[in-house]
Amino acid sequence: MVAVQLYIFGKPARRVADPLDEVLATAKRAGYENVQAWLDYFSSPESAKRLTAMLAKHNLAMPAAYTGGRMHVQADADKAIAGIIGKAKLGAKHGLKIVVVNPDPLKREKTDPELDVQAANLDRLGASLREIGLRLAIHQHSPEMRSGAREWYHILKNTDAKNVFFCLDLHWVLRGGQDPYKLLADAGRPKRVIDLHLRNSRDGVWCEELGDGDIDHRRVKRVLDEIGYEGMYTVELAHERKTTITRSLSENITRSRQYVRTVLGK
Repeated sequence: MVAVQLYIFGKPARRVADPLDEVLATAKRAGYENVQAWLDYFSSPESAKRLTAMLAKHNLAMPAAYTGGRMHVQADADKAIAGIIGKAKLGAKHGLKIVVVNPDPLKREKTDPELDVQAANLDRLGASLREIGLRLAIHQHSPEMRSGAREWYHILKNTDAKNVFFCLDLHWVLRGGQDPYKLLADAGRPKRVIDLHLRNSRDGVWCEELGDGDIDHRRVKRVLDEIGYEGMYTVELAHERKTTITRSLSENITRSRQYVRTVLGK
């Protein structure tokens, strides 16, 4: 499945309101059949029903939804897990298959005891999601890449492969100073990667569209073929101050969809 993450649309995609209808229409016109957005859309039955109606109107699905959570402190994790499970149960009734979670980072590296608490809580969350037919995918940004991706590898090595999978954000791996091809292979050979977040940069600056650049997606494709990847491909554009914008967002997500088809074969 190929999806577009709605992050790039900004405020119009943050809540289930009329602007979201046009966002979904734009995604459909760009050639996507799936979108990825926020688990908070399933905060209430009313919100979930409205979202489902909008998705159906545009013949779209939302198989994965994103959220965060403070998992390295037990009391905070208990509250976060209860909230995630509550929303996920509602989401499961509306087509949700994967809950993408980025454990809240710190401005410093987490201690070994904090990482142990975090791993145990992610395992518990993954097991609870599995009981309702969903899968947990761990997302990361650059903080988890410190010290040779210490935090990320701790999760990989200290959680049950039946409960905890990964949504690997390849460019955040690169921006964190690590090798995206190696991390993809290390988590992919035991088939624990079930979603890829895709963007690219040129000379370290995020591009307006997904295309050739600092990450070699043809090399990514070779790794994916080697590990027998069967997961999602999620275009997640992000623009920063130095990003040069020459086209409309609609054009950029359309070109990004074409790039996934041409280079990654999906």
